[in-house]
Amino acid sequence: MNILIVEDNLSRWERLAQFLTSAYYSLRLAQNSTEAFAYSSEADLIIVDAEIASEGVSLCKELRCRGYTRPLILMALDSLDDVLISGADEWLEVPLHKQEVLLKVKLLLTRYYMWTSNTMPAWSQGFCEYDPNK
Repeated sequence: MNILIVEDNLSRWERLAQFLTSAYYSLRLAQNSTEAFAYSSEADLIIVDAEIASEGVSLCKELRCRGYTRPLILMALDSLDDVLISGADEWLEVPLHKQEVLLKVKLLLTRYYMWTSNTMPAWSQGFCEYDPNK
C-alpha cells in the first residue's frame, strides 16, 4: 500500500514514517500542494497536515474536486471544524500516537477496498467477520 504524506515539518514526517514503515507501508513525502497533486494518483491513502503552508484544508478540497476518491486523512492541530469542510475521511490529532495512526490507516484502507472491490484484502484478515464472497 502506497501512502502519500503531505507535510512540511520534517520531524513530524520522520515520526509518521517510523510508524508506517514498521507496518510495511510504502511512503512518499510531498512538501507542498504541487508535489501532492503530482503524486496523488499513485497513493492508496493520503495524509495531509492541515497547517502545511496554511493550505492543508484547501489542498484536501482540491484533491476531492480533482477526483481523488481514496481515503484522505487530515492532521488537525487546533480545530476539527477543518476536517468537516475539507472532505477528509478521518483526522489525526497532533501529537501523533502510533497505535492511533496505524489503526486509522488500516481501517480506512480496509473499508475502501471492501467498498470498491467487494473483497477483503489479505492483510485485513481478522479485522471483521464479514465475508462478501459468502
